[in-house]
Amino acid sequence: MKLSQTAIPEVFRSNIVIRLSERDRLLILAGLSWIVGNYKLWTSGKQLTSRLELTWARTFDPGVFDRELMDGILALHTRISAVTPSGRLRFVTSFQVAACALAVRVAIKRHKRGHARLEILRIDFAARRLLRRLEMVRKRAKRSEIQLTGLAEYQQRAHEWQRLIRWIRVHFPNPGSKGKRRSPRLSLPRVIINQLVPWVRAELRNRKRRLPSEGELRRLIRLALRYVRRGRMNFGVRDLTNDKLFASSHLATFITIRMEKAPSRRAL
Repeated sequence: MKLSQTAIPEVFRSNIVIRLSERDRLLILAGLSWIVGNYKLWTSGKQLTSRLELTWARTFDPGVFDRELMDGILALHTRISAVTPSGRLRFVTSFQVAACALAVRVAIKRHKRGHARLEILRIDFAARRLLRRLEMVRKRAKRSEIQLTGLAEYQQRAHEWQRLIRWIRVHFPNPGSKGKRRSPRLSLPRVIINQLVPWVRAELRNRKRRLPSEGELRRLIRLALRYVRRGRMNFGVRDLTNDKLFASSHLATFITIRMEKAPSRRAL
């Protein structure tokens, strides 16, 4: 049972609502317009300066296009274009909430690179605040969807959503660049993880905690960084990379809690 617009009961839809200020609406709309505009160019057959040149990498992943999820983004763009200041935006699924968060990050990236400047006061603060609110709504919607369709169905849909995001990143131009091709080099996220891994490993050993495998340790650090980027913490990734003591302490605690919870989750 997929979470399509027709499959979600009205009583469920009414629970996924957020009130948007005009600056919230502008932030989301700016990012969604970029996604929708590039999608329309792609469907028209026009050549985009995408990242398909990264096929040199052995682990290259082009993502997978999903018609239903993209239709949800298009419908969301239409609805938010019509939202009045301080109006209410109603979502159909948690993935439309995630699309709004993605749109905010795209808008901020384009704003900071000077490609699409937004006349919004304290724009960084506004974006962080909006991302925190969207994350709370997304989690609430996720719980409702799991109750409605089951955990396995939700996880499958979440996987399809991640594959679509990858497809967008590969096939559309980098929102923070002017279309220049990147040279083969280590990606910044991997550089950050490579920096954090030895810090966290040393801290776990000092605490005499069980060390996860190398792959699991890197996965948990990526998860912790995802929480930070989504605005679920009151600090940013740079605060971690610039402070070894703080980063090792926070991440070791995060990983310890996750590992302690894992056996009880498997038991369920």
